[in-house]
Amino acid sequence: MPWLDGEARSTGDARPELRHVALTPEGPQLRPGLDWSPRHRAGVMVRPLMLGICRSDYKEAARQRQGASQFGHEVVGEVIAHWGKAPFEVGDRVCLDPNRPLNRGTAFADLMPADGTEKELAEALHWVPRTVSLERAVFAEPLACAVHCLDRVTQALGGQISGRHVLVVGAGIAGTLIALSARAAGATVSLRNASPDKLEFLRETGLLAAEALGRDEPPRTPPEAIVLATAFIEARWLRWALDTVTPDGAILLYGGTQQEDRFAEAGVELALDPLRRQEGSASVRWGRKPLTVAGSYGTEPSCFARGLRWLSAPDASWALERLVLRRIGLTELPVELSAGGPKPRPGKVLVVP
Repeated sequence: MPWLDGEARSTGDARPELRHVALTPEGPQLRPGLDWSPRHRAGVMVRPLMLGICRSDYKEAARQRQGASQFGHEVVGEVIAHWGKAPFEVGDRVCLDPNRPLNRGTAFADLMPADGTEKELAEALHWVPRTVSLERAVFAEPLACAVHCLDRVTQALGGQISGRHVLVVGAGIAGTLIALSARAAGATVSLRNASPDKLEFLRETGLLAAEALGRDEPPRTPPEAIVLATAFIEARWLRWALDTVTPDGAILLYGGTQQEDRFAEAGVELALDPLRRQEGSASVRWGRKPLTVAGSYGTEPSCFARGLRWLSAPDASWALERLVLRRIGLTELPVELSAGGPKPRPGKVLVVP
C-alpha cells in the first residue's frame, strides 16, 4: 500500500473492505475501494471520525454546483499513516481546508488518502485539539468560511465590526455560523429567514437571542452590514438588503451563485458570480445611498485557528452540537444525497462512517 511503503500507485483496484461514495451518472453510489491516484511522495491516510454534509455536497450530487469538486470535505479525522515528508504524526486529529491544493480522495469514505508537497499538506490539513468534541470539531471548516466572510465584512466597512450592527439573511448552518462569529467579534447581530421552520429550530438551540431572529421585517436599527447567506443569492433579498442597509454600509454575497446570475435594477448592475467567487468589491449607489457590495468565497488558513479557538470555549456559546439534526452511516449517504439539491429543512446531518 502506498501509505506504507512510500510508492505511489493507484488504488483503483478496489479493496472490498474499504468503501467510498462516488458521484456517478446514475447518482451517488457506495463503491468499494478508494477513489484516489497518488501523485506525490508525501502524504497521509486519514480515518474520518465524523463528517458533515455541506449544501455544496447536495448541489454536486444534483449537478447544480459549478466550479471544482469539493465533494466530502467537512471532516474531522485521525491520521493513521503518513509517508514522505508529511508534517503529521499517527494519532493527529485533523480537519480539511478544501480550498487549498491537495490531491485527495473524498472524505465520504472509510479512509481519506491525501498527498502533496509538505507545504500543501500543512496548509490543507489543520490540527484539531482533542479538547474539542467531534460534534463541534466537524463544524471547523464551515466556521472557518464564516470567519473569512467576517473578515470580508470588516474590509468592506473599512474597519473593525465591534460595536456595529451586522444582519445575516439565511438561517442555515452558514448563516448561523456567520452570525455567531459576528457576535463573538463584538457586533450586534440580527438574522432573517423567509421560512419559519429554520427560525424555530434556531430558537430552540438557544445559540442566538430570540429577539435577534425574524422573517423579512427590517430591524429597528438599520444594519451597517448585511450578509446574504441563502442557498442561492435571490434578487428579492439583494433588493431588500439594498433598501435596508445604512448609507455607506456593505452587503456581502456569500450564498450560491451561477455564472449567468446578474442583478440590474435602478442603475445598479452587478455580475454576481464573479463578484462572489473572485471576492470582488463594487461601489454602487442605490437611490441616493452610496454603499459597497462585495463577495466572500472560501477561507484562509488563519481562519481555522480562530474558529478552533472559539470551538474550544468551555461555555455554551459555541455549543454547535445543538445544530445537529440527525446522524447517518456511510451506507445511508447515497440516499440522503440523491433527493435533488440542498434541503430546505433546518439543522446539520452528520455522517459517522
